[in-house]
Amino acid sequence: MIKNTLEVLAQWIISVEGSMGLLGLILLMGLESACIPLPSEIIMPFAGYLVTKNAFSLWQAGLAGALGCVLGSWVAYAAGVFGGRPFAEKYGKYILLNPGDLKMADGLFLKYGEVITFF
Repeated sequence: MIKNTLEVLAQWIISVEGSMGLLGLILLMGLESACIPLPSEIIMPFAGYLVTKNAFSLWQAGLAGALGCVLGSWVAYAAGVFGGRPFAEKYGKYILLNPGDLKMADGLFLKYGEVITFF
């Protein structure tokens, strides 16, 4: 089942990048950085393949990937700042975050404090 899921996901990622080019790369890396479980291990290597086919340059691919990461991180940050815990409880299930995960995170913060964010 996992193999089939990854194959479908990989095909979708390849089709988005193949049809949208750099904009698709920005979008996919943005989703990945916004905590949507898309594997950058598929996104960026296919971007490298497109570089070899002269679809765009290595610099463009690198900058597009980095821009997508920054934009996605801003989205995740905004969700935390403006939505907070209620947002995570209501919509976390869509990014594979369940109540047990939130409870575990609470326990880690109580035990280790803010330093747990680093680790």
